[in-house]
Amino acid sequence: MLDNWQRLERVIKWTGLSVNSFALTIGLKRSENLYQIKKGNNGISRDLAELVAAKYPSISKGWLLSGEGDMFLSSRQNASTGVPFYGMDVLDIVRMGHKRPEPRFLINLPMFEDCDVAGLCLGTAMQPEIPAGSMLMLKQVPVSSIIPGETYVIHSTRFSGIRIIRQGEDPEQLLLLPRNTQEYDPITLEKAKIGKLFLVQGIIIKKNT
Repeated sequence: MLDNWQRLERVIKWTGLSVNSFALTIGLKRSENLYQIKKGNNGISRDLAELVAAKYPSISKGWLLSGEGDMFLSSRQNASTGVPFYGMDVLDIVRMGHKRPEPRFLINLPMFEDCDVAGLCLGTAMQPEIPAGSMLMLKQVPVSSIIPGETYVIHSTRFSGIRIIRQGEDPEQLLLLPRNTQEYDPITLEKAKIGKLFLVQGIIIKKNT
């Protein structure tokens, strides 16, 4: 049977996040509690299990607490569900909102099951990390839950694009950073001006043969 940390680590790896990002995602202000479990100083508390299950409903809280049974609840998926993929630029998908056309198909990957939409990155601002033509798995999040250093699709009246977000000098401002610094400059944007925000949960790159 897996020990406390091995079970928690399996969930973290399934999400595709780092330990620090996972902690913030489930609502912990810092990841020290998780590292104490890794060191063997703490077990998985019922409160922690409930935080994980609330964020990832397909995870069995009972398995997380005891190691008995399966990691996933038996009803976690069926063939008719999945993340809708639209064969268009993610920026167009975000702008359309609920007026999107029918998706081309649904993506069923456990690590991305909490994503909302999937689309294409057609810009070059995030190269080489996100090559043009990559498929992005997106989760809509509130501005209040921004994790500094993570990559987001941002839509506002002033700017729409894919950038790494960091806190600006002013608490009410954000610094938007490109990867392709030769062609793109950092941008400062007020939090209040952001209309829609999507966390990039995953990047799928099709290899040309």
